[in-house]
Amino acid sequence: MSHLIPVLAFVQHYKKFYTSQFEAAAARHGLNQLEIDILLFLHNNPDCRTASDICRYRGLAKSNVSKAVEHLRVMDLVTVSPAADNRRQRMLGFTPQAAMLVEELAAIQQAANAAVAADLTPTEWQDMQDYIARMDATLRRRLAEKGENV
Repeated sequence: MSHLIPVLAFVQHYKKFYTSQFEAAAARHGLNQLEIDILLFLHNNPDCRTASDICRYRGLAKSNVSKAVEHLRVMDLVTVSPAADNRRQRMLGFTPQAAMLVEELAAIQQAANAAVAADLTPTEWQDMQDYIARMDATLRRRLAEKGENV
């Protein structure tokens, strides 16, 4: 287990650092971190437009995402509309009022990620991404072997 301590510590420190970068914007715009994360997920993943996508890829509870999406809708930041091919599925989008806010949040996210990687060379950064992708492929394969949804 001790070999995992650096990884677990990194995850906790990253979460704390990342969240702290959004505190001022969250207070200024009346958003919580989950709402910010949803806006950024939609911004960064234009092919993933449903609450189910957010839950699946971010590992979040459907009830929490639904509540946050509803608040974003009431704030006139996101739209919720039926999918063209499945009337029961709801597609999320941005309102025109969200554009400047989402750009501000994306800039904060980009600066936070740059700060995390500041002491790595571009080659080291790429190597790290490659290692993580390989480990993820192993985990997905092992989960699939057990019949788990990935």
